[in-house]
Amino acid sequence: MTSLVQDHERPQTPAQWAVRWHGLVAAALLVGSVPLVHVAWHGVLGHQQPPVVLRSQIPAPPVQWGAMADGSWMLTKERQLREDSPIVWQLRSAWNECLLRMGLGQSATVHIGKHGWLFLKADVAPAVQQFQAWADVRTRTFAAVRDQVRAAGAELCVMVVPDKSRIYPEAAFGGEVGPAKAPIYGRLQQELGAAGILSVDLAQGLRAVRAAAPGEDLYYHGDTHWRAPGALAAAQLLATVLGNAPIAQRLSPRHAMQLGARSTYLGVGDLVTALGIGTAEFPDATGQRRSRAVSLLAQTYTEALDFYAVVPGPGAPALRLDGEDPDAEILLVGTSYSDVNGLKALMLALGRPIRMVQENGAASITPMRRALAELREPGRPRPKLVIWEIVERGFFEEPWRDPKF
Repeated sequence: MTSLVQDHERPQTPAQWAVRWHGLVAAALLVGSVPLVHVAWHGVLGHQQPPVVLRSQIPAPPVQWGAMADGSWMLTKERQLREDSPIVWQLRSAWNECLLRMGLGQSATVHIGKHGWLFLKADVAPAVQQFQAWADVRTRTFAAVRDQVRAAGAELCVMVVPDKSRIYPEAAFGGEVGPAKAPIYGRLQQELGAAGILSVDLAQGLRAVRAAAPGEDLYYHGDTHWRAPGALAAAQLLATVLGNAPIAQRLSPRHAMQLGARSTYLGVGDLVTALGIGTAEFPDATGQRRSRAVSLLAQTYTEALDFYAVVPGPGAPALRLDGEDPDAEILLVGTSYSDVNGLKALMLALGRPIRMVQENGAASITPMRRALAELREPGRPRPKLVIWEIVERGFFEEPWRDPKF
């Protein structure tokens, strides 16, 4: 009987050798590409910035013995080198775009909705049990902030910005707002009312505005923030509530305001960059970095991002409208929504200069701590009205576990 020849005993054909050696060379080049690119780009050519600037990049960690001893420095350094590598960026973008084109898009933070809409997963699927468990904490926090603001001679107004999925539920949930999320905004309004705090129901108001002008989006498709029409609609809703409140009698007469210059750039929002597809950061005319598409798929998410200025209207005196007027009667404690036309819209709707204490982050705890500390400083001009802007999903975030005001 003829013995069978084992596969490993057969001589390799030239084609098999070529495939194996090309595979080994490709693997070696891929593994060595990250350090080689860094040595060539930074070491030999002397560049300070990475070849491609991304939002995910972090600064190089300082060399510290403690961090090196416990291994944390090496982990941070590895992440920094990986995110700075254009090869890692290209491979990751290509992989994520292939998944998206096949309808298999995956992201730890982004929910891919319908008709090109993107949402934060924390917006669409919030931690409802956590929200319910922190009810007593919210009650104490609202009361503590209210009392400290009033002790400074001002009145508190809370402006809860509704999540994008609440205004566009058909794109996020395929229908109405999810049953777990649906009652949350109303409950927040009830808690604020029980604390005697002035608030405005922006969710109901923005839905009405959307129904009246269905062709105009109030939020960006690929970004977490509202568009300029959404910011202006929210500001006008708040102005109506304040105009009917006792605090209106304490404020000085409003001034004529009007929109000034508009700056527009074509780019992609923060949710698009979080998908890990082909986007990068480029400086605009003012030197500020903006996210732009560098692939065909990312290009489909490009939107016109608008920013407005506000100027005094005819007959109005010279006013400081940069958000830093120390004598402003109104103080806005804001989030990134304030930075994205929110401050300008409020000044336009209220007809008054506004000073802003702002920090990115939906919870809005840190900027309120800063604002309260400023209100306690002796000799500082005191506002008459403090507007606290909080994004709805911020109430599910860790800062609201125990704010300690």
